[in-house]
Amino acid sequence: MVSEKVILDDPHFTDSRLQSLYSNFNHLKENPDGLEANISAWKSLLLETKSKCASEFPDQVAFDADSLVKQYSLPSRGLTPQGLNKVIDQMVHEQALIPYSKFQQDPGLLGRVVGWVFGPRYRSGNDQNGVLNQGEKFVVASELAKWSKNLGYYLSNNSPLVKDHLISLASEELEMSKFDIECCLLNLEREKKIVVSEDVVQFVDKSQQEVNLTEEQVESIANLKYAIYKMTKYNEETELRIQKLDIRIRELVKNKHMVRAKSELKIQRALTQKLQKSSQGLENLVMLLYKIEEDSNNILVVKTLEANSKILKEMNAQVGDIQHVVEEVREEWDKVDELSEHLGALNVDDGDIEEELLQMEKEQESKEDATQEEPVPEVPTEEPVQEPEPEHVETSEDPDSALLERFQKLKLPAKEPAAEKNLESPLPI
Repeated sequence: MVSEKVILDDPHFTDSRLQSLYSNFNHLKENPDGLEANISAWKSLLLETKSKCASEFPDQVAFDADSLVKQYSLPSRGLTPQGLNKVIDQMVHEQALIPYSKFQQDPGLLGRVVGWVFGPRYRSGNDQNGVLNQGEKFVVASELAKWSKNLGYYLSNNSPLVKDHLISLASEELEMSKFDIECCLLNLEREKKIVVSEDVVQFVDKSQQEVNLTEEQVESIANLKYAIYKMTKYNEETELRIQKLDIRIRELVKNKHMVRAKSELKIQRALTQKLQKSSQGLENLVMLLYKIEEDSNNILVVKTLEANSKILKEMNAQVGDIQHVVEEVREEWDKVDELSEHLGALNVDDGDIEEELLQMEKEQESKEDATQEEPVPEVPTEEPVQEPEPEHVETSEDPDSALLERFQKLKLPAKEPAAEKNLESPLPI
């Protein structure tokens, strides 16, 4: 059942419109705009909930008429949709829905167009109370396309498969119901994407090179895969039984029920031996399948190489005699060299060019060194700091000068000239 919250959160299903939306729409016969608005609101809700609330429906690709009215009821408001039949009729007319009873018949594209244009309009239920035809299902075209693509991709990686095997795998891995799988297989078969032969389903991809297998070979491979699947399931179930028996035996031994424990232990050993044999058989089947797939890949590689080798051979044939072409090119090349030589287009030795460039570079460097000026010292921006003059310190290095200085400073008493004369010349002349 679709959650009431999902329904009431839809912007079209406001409180003011609920009574009209859940009516049988008979009061809107004179109001075509109102009728169209109600039908449009229901169409939007049906498709949106089918996509976003898939877990609420038993099938992924269809609505079930037996439960559809109940799924969209609002028990808290006491409302049951009574106009769903008109909504479904309109959606069938627009090809958004396909009644399964008509989907199975497949009248072809021309037949469907003629039926929609000239045939009687489809009636899905009672116009008074909205009760839908029991047992009918309505396939949603958009969901059918989406799930058919998913199933087709799965088949492309696992084909061929026995139909029952495919149903088991798709139910587990793709979460599709048996009805979903039947509808998608029918749709894929009509689109020429699969071939269903008796009980075997094989995917067909025309864009890829496939190994040609007979129907018997395809059926044998499909049966081999199904046998591996069933044996794998059997071994898993047997292993689970052995584990449960082991727990039970330990419990019986703990409670001193030795007779029952002995009986259960015998069963466990028998199952263990059976599991070993089954596992060995499963291993052989799996190895056989691997060898078949390996051989199939080898054949595909060989066919691909053969096809491409033919292409390469044809392309080489278009090239012609390569030796003759090379000789002609060399002859023309020699003619060009001869003509260039006559016209004075002599080749210049790169070594001479490098030597000349090096000499020119050295000459330029010599000129730059000769004309280079000495750098001018920078003008100081601060006044020089005057250093204090060192104090005169007498040393004993010049004793005569010091003595002479002291002698000059002495003041002698005045004397008479004669005395001075005698003093100046104490010795006779």
